[in-house]
Parts: sequence; C-alpha cells; structure tokens
Amino acid sequence: MSSPNFDTLAKAPLFVHLAITGVDAGPTPVDSRRFNEHVEASGDPNARICVYTGGLQHLATHFHRLYSELTTAQDTAPVIEEIQAEMQQLTPKDKLQFVLHLGRVAAAAVRDDGGNPVPERVAMAVQLGEMFKFMPYGKNNERFTDQLQVTTYWPGVDPALQRFTETELRQLASVYACLYAAMNGCHGGELGEARKNALKHWLMAGYTPGMEACAAHALLRYYDQLFWLSFADIQFEEFPKPVFVKGHALVSQKFDASEQAAFFQHLHSLAAALVTADSPPMARDTLASILELMQGQDVEIASGGLPEDEWDILSMGLVASFLLVAAADGHVGDKECQTFAEIIQAVSEGVATSLILKSAARIPDQMHILWPAVTARGAHPPRMVAEAVVLAAAKFGEEDFNLYRRVALAIAVKTAEAEGGGFLGLGSKISKEEQKVIDGLKKLLGFA
Repeated sequence: MSSPNFDTLAKAPLFVHLAITGVDAGPTPVDSRRFNEHVEASGDPNARICVYTGGLQHLATHFHRLYSELTTAQDTAPVIEEIQAEMQQLTPKDKLQFVLHLGRVAAAAVRDDGGNPVPERVAMAVQLGEMFKFMPYGKNNERFTDQLQVTTYWPGVDPALQRFTETELRQLASVYACLYAAMNGCHGGELGEARKNALKHWLMAGYTPGMEACAAHALLRYYDQLFWLSFADIQFEEFPKPVFVKGHALVSQKFDASEQAAFFQHLHSLAAALVTADSPPMARDTLASILELMQGQDVEIASGGLPEDEWDILSMGLVASFLLVAAADGHVGDKECQTFAEIIQAVSEGVATSLILKSAARIPDQMHILWPAVTARGAHPPRMVAEAVVLAAAKFGEEDFNLYRRVALAIAVKTAEAEGGGFLGLGSKISKEEQKVIDGLKKLLGFA
C-alpha cells in the first residue's frame, strides 16, 4: 500500500472546520482558537502516532498554503472527492481513527462563541458526517444516562465550571473516560448491561440536589453530557499514563479540599461500578495502577486488555467474514443476517472461558461503527480478515488464536448454509460462489 498523501488528508479537518463555521459568516476568533488548539495538540508528546496526527502536523507546517487552496477553490466537489478517495486508501485501523477525529472537529465547530450548538452549523455537520462517514452529531452529543441528544445546553457554561478552560475540562473528563476505556479493554471491549447500568447510576450523582455549585459534581454532569465525545478525545492519546498525571495535577491545583474529596469519592465509586467480583485479574491490576497515579504516585499502568481500536479490528474481522459469504450471491439476505446474529449470541456466551470471544460479544453494541467501516465504498473485507488474524496471533496465545480462527470460519459456513438448499431443497446447502469464498477465507485464516 502506498504512503498516505498528507497534503490531501491534512485538508480534511480544515475543510470540515471551515465548512461548518462558514455557514453563518464564521469562523470567529473563538472558532479559530478551538481549531488551532486541536491542530497544536498533534505536537503533544503523548499525541497518538497515527495517520490523523500526521495529517495535523502536516497542516500545521503548511497551513497558509492549504488554507489558501481551500478558501479560493471555486468548486469544492473535487476537493471532497480527493479527500474521500485518499481516506479509502487508509488501513481500517487508520480510517477508524481518522473519521473518529473528524467527528471531534465537527463537534467543536458547531458551537457558537458561548458554547451552544448553532442549528445551521449542526445541519452542515450532519451533511459532512454522511460525506466522510464520521460519528453523527447526535451520537457525539448524546447524554449517556438517558440518551437524550443535547441541543440547547453546553456543559461548559455550567456556573460551577467557569474557572476552568475548555482544555482543562476536557482533560478532567478524560480521567473518567480513560478509566472507562481501560476497564472496557480489560473486559474484552464489552462491559455488559449490569456495569453500564451501574455507570448510569454513578453519573446521576452529578445531579444531586444541593450540590449544583460543587465543581466535582458539575464535572460528572459535563462527562454525562459529553460521554462519547470524551471517549473520542482519549483516542487521541498514545498512552494512558499522561492522562492521569495531568488529571491529578489539575485536581490538586483547581479543586478546593472539599471538591477534591468529592472527586476522589466519585472516582472510587466509578471503579466499584466497573470492576466487580467477576472481573478478570487484569482489570483489578490496571485499576490499582490508575488509582495510584491519581494519588500522585509515579507508577506504570499494569498491562492488560486491548485498546479499543484493536478490539475494533478483531470484531471487523468477524463481520467481514460474514459479509464475504453473505454477499457472494450479490445481496445480503434476511436469513443470513438472522443466522449471523444467532452465531454471535451463541459465541458470546463463551466469553467467560476465553477473552478473545469478546471480539464477537461486542459486535451488537458496536455495529453502528463496524458495519459502515466494512461496507464502505473502497473497503476491503479480505484485508480486514487478514489484519484481524495477524493481530490475534500477536496479542493472544495459540489456543485463543485458534479459537478466533474457528469462530470466523464457522460464521462463514453457517451463513452460507442459511440461504442454501439447492433446487426444491435438494443438493448442497452451499452454492459454488459461497464455497469459493469459503475456500479463500480458509487461506486467509491459515487453514489451507
């Protein structure tokens, strides 16, 4: 695969920013400051090393030229097509990260100087989201506790949070988001309904009557309102440790004694909600390291679990295995979809015996991300399967690795049998086209 064209990719976040803020005569100085902070963050020592940050660094170096090219273009259609074509050339992992962060740019651009969403900007963000396949505006602004889309209130205007800059608020919320992501990874990318409900109950403490003026309680409200955006923010970080180091420093500097006590009470309550008696040992070890960091101790975070983007790769490998066979005859049938859902449900029940089965268990909750990635124009399902196999081999032992390969093959075979049966139900249940795909998949999985 050829190297990314950073000159083209660097235009993507700038185009999104200018297109959204430009609908009402923007960008304003505040809009520009927000975007510049986003670009400058790519130079942070802990910025994730990926194609997206590479694009931002290229943008920072060549900003005036790229800005001029975009703002003087008579027709933006060729620019859009150029960006889309280059994005299609990215690996699934890089593409997922790229679109995730384009959604962050859009989420910042829709707000006016006071922090409130502007309807015209939101409408443009929705159009661009469909164009570049990034997280919909509604999802990035969906309150976690009740899934209500926040359209008239920005948590940053909360009176209890006025002494914090936008950057500081994001860093504080990232402490909770990073803890959530770490525990999610340790549990195989799927926390389960019981922990999710406990998380919602924990967030509701932010709305305790009489605690409206407490910054620690207001931070819970902020995190609730921007749960998914905070989750996207931490994907920009290369390592989790600096997130907690910065968080500890901010809590020590910006919270008074009572607020610090409340913050740490909330932190321990979140830990209790996410790590329970049936959690794997790696979750408890990782949590212990995080809590020590938040107390100011210099420790390394215990290894365990996988980052969210790697779980995505494993899950995409299974979804791609399904799609390759299901679409072998030119369309994906209802029986095939039902069979896939039944296989995933059955496999998920075995998670207690093998962590790698979490790659299947998380599919229903992540399908809104996985399916568009696998079916997008220019997507390459065989390559997705191959990348998943390589990752599984690198991250898991032989037994789990072989289990993953068997699950992927079983998905393919059962999917092929779902719509089969031959003429009047006679003959092989698997068509020649499907068998050809299965044979190719066996090679990708290392069975042939």
